[in-house]
Amino acid sequence: MLPSKTESSAAALIKIAITSIDVLSACYMPFLDRKGVFIPSGQIRELGDRVFLVLRLGPDQKFAAGGAQVCWITPPHSSDGQVSGFGLHFDKENSELAQTIELCLTQAERHNMGTSHTL
Repeated sequence: MLPSKTESSAAALIKIAITSIDVLSACYMPFLDRKGVFIPSGQIRELGDRVFLVLRLGPDQKFAAGGAQVCWITPPHSSDGQVSGFGLHFDKENSELAQTIELCLTQAERHNMGTSHTL
């Protein structure tokens, strides 16, 4: 018998650097209950996939890490022209990722400006 999705393998490791505050602002998903981030990518992910995310953020190279789950998918060549990738909803017990992103955005005084890859 094949293992179910929850029994199969450990969470995938995703390492990403977002050094531009404008890109970070466009990728941040504060509208989710536990906040999240959109990862522009051509990688194939499925809703519910578990990941361990390591972020290097902003021009100051702040690090944050923690668990998350795929909650949003924008496929390649989407009809509305959106950037392809996947959204990650941060784990309940992990506030480090959201706090570090919000710190970077607040320090740059730009978190309400610019465009978004999601909403």
